[in-house]
Amino acid sequence: MELNLTLVVFASNLHDGNSVSGSRETLYSDFKSRYSLKVVSAQEYEPIKGQEEFAIAFIATGGTEQLFLNNWQKISKPLVILSDSFHNSLAATLEISSWLSNSGIKHKHLNFPIDPSKRYMEQLHEDISMLCNIQKAFKEITNTKIGLIGDASPWLISSDVDKYSLTSRFGAKFVDIPVSSLEEKYKDIDNYKGKYSLNSDDSAKLIDGFTRLTVGDRSSKDVVDAVKMYIAIKQIVQENELNAISVKCFDLISTCNTTACLALSVLNDKGLVSGCEGDIPTLWSMIIARSLLNKAVFMANPSSIDRGDNTVDFAHCTTPVSFSESFNLPSHYESKSGIGVSAKLILGKYTIFKCGGEKLDKFFVAHGEIIENTNVTERCRTQVKFRFKSTEDLDNFLNSHLGNHIILIPGKHKKEITSFFELY
Repeated sequence: MELNLTLVVFASNLHDGNSVSGSRETLYSDFKSRYSLKVVSAQEYEPIKGQEEFAIAFIATGGTEQLFLNNWQKISKPLVILSDSFHNSLAATLEISSWLSNSGIKHKHLNFPIDPSKRYMEQLHEDISMLCNIQKAFKEITNTKIGLIGDASPWLISSDVDKYSLTSRFGAKFVDIPVSSLEEKYKDIDNYKGKYSLNSDDSAKLIDGFTRLTVGDRSSKDVVDAVKMYIAIKQIVQENELNAISVKCFDLISTCNTTACLALSVLNDKGLVSGCEGDIPTLWSMIIARSLLNKAVFMANPSSIDRGDNTVDFAHCTTPVSFSESFNLPSHYESKSGIGVSAKLILGKYTIFKCGGEKLDKFFVAHGEIIENTNVTERCRTQVKFRFKSTEDLDNFLNSHLGNHIILIPGKHKKEITSFFELY
């Protein structure tokens, strides 16, 4: 799909208008060949509500610094500014960039040289594509409504988060929902008559399909209970218009005699970011991955380290199955109850990522690969062996101090995530 690119032109009245536009024929021609291009003056520019566009502030001449101060906030964040080699564009852009930096305003400065090489242009347009994606991710995160079903599990002693900071910086909203609300909906599921009731065709298909995949001592009743939990969570999602959830899932084992592992697996595969144990930093990492990369991810615990081959084993009792070769449904590991998800993830390149800190402004990211699906009895049900590219990456991971959970993302995405946090 062609990118809608808007160049918001900042130009001084002291410069001849015909010369200002005429000297940009090469730039405009190149952009028109690649994008659906609109060129508009800073004074006239107004973003159209609901229109998908990527807006760049083109500092076309010198003497535009005050004009920029009066108009820059109309442009979507994160802010991207463009300069070229005519009409003191670069000098004015550097002054503006310095003001933005001194004001703590994250931005990216792109430059169109007077005689760009083919390689330079390929990199410039690769950057534009990535920045457009980052801007879309920021918009999506801004509109995210996060349901916290129960608070954080008591063992997450390093995962406290300043939720107000995230709301004030990004606009993301948090909704605190007592875990008792989920328990009540689960226990009353037989009386629920909504779209996803237990008697619906969708529920029947889930129950039938999942029952065929049970192993060990798991029964069709265990699957029915797991689907009931899925329906109960869906009710909460719909009633509160949520885009993401985290569940204090261990509480459900004693009160509902089932687990949320299967429900969270299905929800993640359906595009609703769903985390475990009330862990907000990991949930936020998952939200970034979904918004920036449109990827479901594996949220997991490190289980063992082998420095001899730079590997760490990761495991958890739930995962999206969309990037697995196959899966079956045993019990949940710790409680030996309910339904867990044991998936054989597709081997190959993955990105390991986690953000943390009170304001979630710290992060770790590295490339590596899943080289094996392990099968250790005393470990959560989905298990993988992840190999870091170097000992340095492994050491950086161990010294990142971002808590016990991480996420694994299929593919290589370090550049996108690093660039996202440069503008975060």
